[in-house]
Amino acid sequence: MSNFAQQLCTRLDQLKSARANYEAHWSECYKYGAPERQQCFSSTVENSKTQQQQRADLYDSTAADSVQVLVSMIMNGVTPSNAIWFKAQPDGIDDLAVLTEGERWLEDVCQFMWRNIHAANFDSESFETITDVAVAGWGVLYTDIDREANGGYVFESWSTGSCYIGSTRADGIIDTIYREHEMTAETMINTYGEDNCHFTVVQTAKRSPDTKYKLLHVIQPRKSKGAGQINKDMPFASYHIDLSNKHMMKESGYHEFPCAVPRLRRLPNSVYGNGQMTLALADAKTVNELMKLTINSAEMQIAGMWIAEDDGTLNPHTVRIGPRKVIVANSVDSMKRLDDGTNFQIADYLITNLQGGIRKKLMADQLPPIGTQQMTATEIHTRVELIRQMLGPMYGRLQSEYLKSILDRCFGLALRSGVLGQPPQELWGRNLSFKFVSPLARSQRMEEVMATEQYVASLGQMSAVDQTILDNVDFDAVAVLIGNGRGVPQTIMRTADEVQELRQARQKAMQEQQQQQAQQAMLDKAGDVIAKGAEHQLTSEVMQ
Repeated sequence: MSNFAQQLCTRLDQLKSARANYEAHWSECYKYGAPERQQCFSSTVENSKTQQQQRADLYDSTAADSVQVLVSMIMNGVTPSNAIWFKAQPDGIDDLAVLTEGERWLEDVCQFMWRNIHAANFDSESFETITDVAVAGWGVLYTDIDREANGGYVFESWSTGSCYIGSTRADGIIDTIYREHEMTAETMINTYGEDNCHFTVVQTAKRSPDTKYKLLHVIQPRKSKGAGQINKDMPFASYHIDLSNKHMMKESGYHEFPCAVPRLRRLPNSVYGNGQMTLALADAKTVNELMKLTINSAEMQIAGMWIAEDDGTLNPHTVRIGPRKVIVANSVDSMKRLDDGTNFQIADYLITNLQGGIRKKLMADQLPPIGTQQMTATEIHTRVELIRQMLGPMYGRLQSEYLKSILDRCFGLALRSGVLGQPPQELWGRNLSFKFVSPLARSQRMEEVMATEQYVASLGQMSAVDQTILDNVDFDAVAVLIGNGRGVPQTIMRTADEVQELRQARQKAMQEQQQQQAQQAMLDKAGDVIAKGAEHQLTSEVMQ
């Protein structure tokens, strides 16, 4: 047992204690909001039979369905797989700057990253992570190179039940993660090597290779950083520990923090968060219980509740009511049906209101298409504005804690592998940052775009009276603003230098055309003069 491995195990116990206060609440959120991802938290350890019983006790799926709608809308609006949703630019450079070769190189880099991200398993794993964020308020997505396939990205959505997070930064961004997971003895030998595993694991692998061991994977900032070119000198350390034997099996490192840990709303004095399901949990529990009572009442209404008299022939303790059955009794009055007194109108009213409240709290009532008739431009703008207001705070935190972490990691992996080539010299020494052009990001900028379009349209109407009013607008800036706001690819937009060259070439061509026309006019005029002179001379000769 190494002292450092023991220190990491002690830190794990401290992180477990810090997380234990919130686990019961998260477990309930998963039960009603995402039962298929029900987590087994350390303080609420339950066997599989109990979890199956919890799933069987669900009578209403409104919350789970609304969570799926919310997650799908976030995925389609933030990281769509059919359109690029980010672009890179150097810090301190605005959208109107001219980068020429550097701008084209960054465009190619973003296209390469986007294609390879979605060619990997990002869409499926990100969906699971965003589900955790919507339900529990936080999730973990691990990013690395697919080393077994010799290239490409690979993503893993780590379950929240097995992860414990921390932060050493002043801004609270997560940079420490302790993950518990299980691995068979044979897999441990194949993964870490026989020499790096504890001797008890080696012996167990020979006689019982399927025996599972609990492992700990620690990723945290390294206190002493060097050049960062070898595994044990990189900014982020990685330790793989056999918890059963407190044995260090592997130490390596990462250039960037490999895990994106988004949080929806941070809990006070904690690194963890609460999800949108927290707001709908009370309604979900109430409507589930109400639905259970309604189903029981409906069963009673259909089958009936009966009273029977033990008249010597009819035995109420053994009689069973059902179709095609004959009940023997001394009198028809020996057995009668009672009125259960159920009022389904009240139950239906309560259930409908509660289900509507759940959809509203989970923002699923406005996101899917409403009705089948075509909406006007004003209705579309109103809905986009409403969605922007609802998802704005959520999207802002997803940008800083989720999307930027993924893109920084993917860019670093691609750049170090050499597939991006040498950056242009004009980008040397600059820090790159990513800007987002996803549908949700564009919707947040659409107010400015629509205001600009309306302003230009109004000026167009007023120009019918006075053309000089158009002098107030820089139409080049209008074209760039609208193009960037609507997410038009940079590859089809000319730079300022290219526009200037095109206009100069067009002006030169017009000048040459005017000169040619002037010369042709002079030639035509000279020809007319010569023709008239010849005609006059011919007339004189005839008269003579």
